[in-house]
Amino acid sequence: MKTYLFKTIALVTIAFLSLSCDDDNDTQLTPIATINTTVENLEATYTTLSISGAVSSDEYLGVTSRGVCWSTSPNPTIEDNITTEIEDVFTSTISDLTANTTYYFRVYAVNDVGVTYSEELAFNTLSLDDSVWNFEIFVDDVTSWNATVTFNADGTTVFDDTVNVVYGSWSLEGNVLTFTIDASGVVYTFAVEGTLFEQTISGVWEDGIMNWIATPFIVEN
Repeated sequence: MKTYLFKTIALVTIAFLSLSCDDDNDTQLTPIATINTTVENLEATYTTLSISGAVSSDEYLGVTSRGVCWSTSPNPTIEDNITTEIEDVFTSTISDLTANTTYYFRVYAVNDVGVTYSEELAFNTLSLDDSVWNFEIFVDDVTSWNATVTFNADGTTVFDDTVNVVYGSWSLEGNVLTFTIDASGVVYTFAVEGTLFEQTISGVWEDGIMNWIATPFIVEN
């Protein structure tokens, strides 16, 4: 009887230890994903954001994919937009974003157990509000002229080419800028369109001939 009882206790103990080991292995098989970007170290332009992250893993965790997922809605997953990285510590530069827009980010890691996500953080691309730009308009291959343009937050503009100071309006649809000068009684009255890309705006003057490019004097969030 004692022998039977001893064997029963031994089997129960082995089974318990086996289950405990399995639980430990399941815990160890889950990588840790961390997002390291903060407001202080964020690298942002009008159409890009750089997100840094890290995945704690080793050969036993079998991480098959890692990177950043993002969306304009909270709680992004790998079913949304993603980057795919090779190293466990990385920075993903995410492009083709829209100016003055909030994006939500999480770092992810995938292995046989499933998907692990970091905490969620939200960051904004830059806004044109209250920014000042240097416009260079190319008349031909050798001739160009410059003007300073202020895009006020209320949708008005100040255009200063050192000869005339005129006022107008601006709007942004996606990354397409429409810039109109209302210069009654002044030599030029025009409307132009341009496209934001990273830290520049460029387009063709309303005559369809002259190209122009603008770079910021002052960049404000």
